[in-house]
Amino acid sequence: MKIRYKAQLVILLLVCLMFFSGAALAQNNDALKSDIYSKLKCCTCGDSFDKCTCTEAKEMKTYIDTLIDGGLGKEEIFDKVVKKFSLNTILDAQTRAEVEKRLIKEAGDKRPQIILTSSSFDLGRVSKKKGKAGRVFRVLNKGNAPLVIKQIKTSCPCSTVSLKVDKSKSPYFGTEGSPKDWQSEIKPKQTGELELIVDFASST
Repeated sequence: MKIRYKAQLVILLLVCLMFFSGAALAQNNDALKSDIYSKLKCCTCGDSFDKCTCTEAKEMKTYIDTLIDGGLGKEEIFDKVVKKFSLNTILDAQTRAEVEKRLIKEAGDKRPQIILTSSSFDLGRVSKKKGKAGRVFRVLNKGNAPLVIKQIKTSCPCSTVSLKVDKSKSPYFGTEGSPKDWQSEIKPKQTGELELIVDFASST
């Protein structure tokens, strides 16, 4: 009788321990998720990441939640998010610099390095009657390994973008971005042309 009672007590204690451990783990995961979300931004709309409902933000959140549930640490999660999406998704400057430093070290000397001749341009005051206007940005791979580009997209429905490397030019992609099976490659010391078209008639 005493043995059965002790066995039941041990089982009860184990159940309680598992319950409290699970609750503590869930609480830790929530704190980690909140910390990571606060250092990210939505590149599509620019809204606060934790409140954003854009398709890309939802995809990122699902990916991050899976990594957290898998027991990964914060640094490893940031590294994986940047590799899958972009360094531009990190809002916090210090975190972005730390991730960039780790990834550069991981890649070593043999890595691609993307250089844009310009990252912005000003069209000035224009009328919708003008129709469309375009601008070409030159993309140089200054590194020592091929630069593989797997996705390009715009953040505004009024604009589309196309990438030309040598004689191969991609279709024009909009806010939906390029298809998942699309990619382009810029060899070391080679330059590509990123053409942006803005349609004034479609803007509000």
